[in-house]
Amino acid sequence: MSESGKSILRFDNVTFAFNDGKHIILEEANFSVRENTKITIMWQNGAGKSTMFKLILWELKPKMWKVNLDWNAKVAISRQVIPRDQMDFTVTEYFATAFEEKDHQLDRKVIRVLDEVNLPGVDVKKPLHTFSWWQQARLLLAHALIQEPDILLLDEPTNNLDADGIGNLITFLLSYEKTVIVISHDADFLNMFTDWVLYLNRDRKLVEQYRWDYYDVVDQIQAAIDKEIKQNARMEKQIEHAKDKINEFSNKWWKMRKIAKKMKAEVEQAEENKVEVRKDDKTIAPFIIEFENFVGPIVTINSLSLMWPDYTPIDVPFNLVLKKKQRVLLEWPNGIGKTTLLKRLVNEQADSGAVLAEEMRVWYYSQDFNALDMNMVVRDALHEITNEATDQMVYKAAARMLLTGELLKQPIYTLSEGQKWLLCYARFVLQKPHLLILDEPTNHINFRHLPVIAEALNKYEGAILMVSHDEHFLSQLDRIEREELGRLVGR
Repeated sequence: MSESGKSILRFDNVTFAFNDGKHIILEEANFSVRENTKITIMWQNGAGKSTMFKLILWELKPKMWKVNLDWNAKVAISRQVIPRDQMDFTVTEYFATAFEEKDHQLDRKVIRVLDEVNLPGVDVKKPLHTFSWWQQARLLLAHALIQEPDILLLDEPTNNLDADGIGNLITFLLSYEKTVIVISHDADFLNMFTDWVLYLNRDRKLVEQYRWDYYDVVDQIQAAIDKEIKQNARMEKQIEHAKDKINEFSNKWWKMRKIAKKMKAEVEQAEENKVEVRKDDKTIAPFIIEFENFVGPIVTINSLSLMWPDYTPIDVPFNLVLKKKQRVLLEWPNGIGKTTLLKRLVNEQADSGAVLAEEMRVWYYSQDFNALDMNMVVRDALHEITNEATDQMVYKAAARMLLTGELLKQPIYTLSEGQKWLLCYARFVLQKPHLLILDEPTNHINFRHLPVIAEALNKYEGAILMVSHDEHFLSQLDRIEREELGRLVGR
């Protein structure tokens, strides 16, 4: 895939399918990855990006032929979230799971790798659930790096990182002298280091290879689509013209009918020569978040509980009154306690420093899916949000978020991370909230959906309290008021 270096990973005519071959992900896919390259996996909805990682890790086996990995190459993955059954592990216990056998140098390796991911001095005896989301994101990366992989797989690595954290990650990747394969929805982040793009074409079940930076590849793919559409348009015009002549000649004397027969053969050949235009990625349908009118303050915040740079909690005065059509972005660096603050607010805790108006419907879009029962069936998770939702309303809201009837019958834990987030959006469409509290609302979301989500939020007439580090998404929102909280604790 690169102009120099040996091949470290190769897919040879790989075919893979689910459901006894009914759901084909790849069909005779061929590509290779050379050592020390930075690769982005670009996908269409349902194309199987997670499946690709599992095939590389040999967690799944292809139906036909094989995935070839250099015999001494080691692969490690930085996943999106720490497994729930490991959240009570200490840092040391968590890193021990990276090795099949006991490593007597583990303590030394842990100290080194924590320094690499900018987490020096961490108490390695603390359980994982006590760490913030941004700290967990760095622990996930460190868990992969401690294995010293030749191929590093990164699954949405920018989730839960602020601008400084993303900058540190980019710097690390640019200097990392091994092969890196990344799945991410953050186009600006991808464009900073990508050498090659693997495009998972859902319709053709193939993996296409593209050179150069991410935005250039996006343009190349769109140009290919436009070219195919224009080519087919020309063919269609020729075919229609020929068909008109065939109809005219067929009703004339026998010599004309002979010409018509010949032209029919040419039309059939032209039909065969039409190219199969790839279908552009399907986005969620436009949707509306209804707001039942309310006069007066929806929420009043009098103080905030934040963290000093040494992680000591402190209550600071802060005055904010949110009314309808008002949207406020809370800006703060990682480690200041944003998730704790938002959870206190949504649960109306006495020490949250906030007062909600009576009978307010609040929807909290949380990073840990804590509003979802993972064992609940998707359809039931939509019905439980309001007693007013009929089956028709549930199916309509789900369909707009690309949640099919088949998915509605499955438990939530079977959904992909992106589908879980879309389920959350479907739930607050049904709930009709007065206040939306959004904690990193673009995490795990395919970037093609983001303009639709931005449009819905712009039309929403309720109040919005938001935390987001996705400046590209924020640029699509109207009337955003920014409140910088780092200044309150000298950060």
